[in-house]
Amino acid sequence: MHIAEVTTLLQKLEKGDITWEQALVEVTSLPNVWQTKEWKQKRQVLIGNFCAVCKITEGPFVLQHLFHCDSFKEICQTVKEELRIQLLPFIREKVTAADVADHVGAGEKRLACPTCGSISLRERKTMYPPYLCQKKGCPMPMFETPVSVRYYLKQKTTDRLEAMNIALPFLLSVAMVTELRKYDNAIQHEATLRSLRQSLEYRSLKHTATYCKICAFKEDLPAIERKEHAQFMQELR
Repeated sequence: MHIAEVTTLLQKLEKGDITWEQALVEVTSLPNVWQTKEWKQKRQVLIGNFCAVCKITEGPFVLQHLFHCDSFKEICQTVKEELRIQLLPFIREKVTAADVADHVGAGEKRLACPTCGSISLRERKTMYPPYLCQKKGCPMPMFETPVSVRYYLKQKTTDRLEAMNIALPFLLSVAMVTELRKYDNAIQHEATLRSLRQSLEYRSLKHTATYCKICAFKEDLPAIERKEHAQFMQELR
């Protein structure tokens, strides 16, 4: 079942004797664990004579895995999210009010409806009053003289406070992405460690139970449906 090989890789990676790239290359070069003779023999020993769910005593029975390894991509996302939470206080201090104000800018001068403040206007050449507000629900859509406002193009609003509130999370997100890139190698390293540990848990066969085939199918159905959905979405792309 190559438990010794995976354990050695994990120990080497923990000590820094190999890189996460080397560990991944070596572990993925191992044969599928379920194809090994030792795995098949151990499974046969562990399979009981009744289903742990429905208690039926008539077989055939299978060894159901109650622990499943996450994909390497999923583990990376988990590690990244944990790091994101740790970095958030630092990022919030890094993005200042002055940064937000600079991003929002002074705004562009635009003509707006004096009633609702919308800049969506139409000037009529032959009708009076000459201006028509095109915002749906404006209580007084027709007027003679528009007002001058500042329009913040990036945030698509004439309200400076609203523009600042929209700009802040955007700048925090940009700063977070930039900061996370500095930790790419550390994220991959930690994800590889976790992946190897999960692999050892799975290979140990400690988290298993005897199921009848019907109960095993019911247990695996959500994962099967998720996989089929993912394949369907991939084909659509």
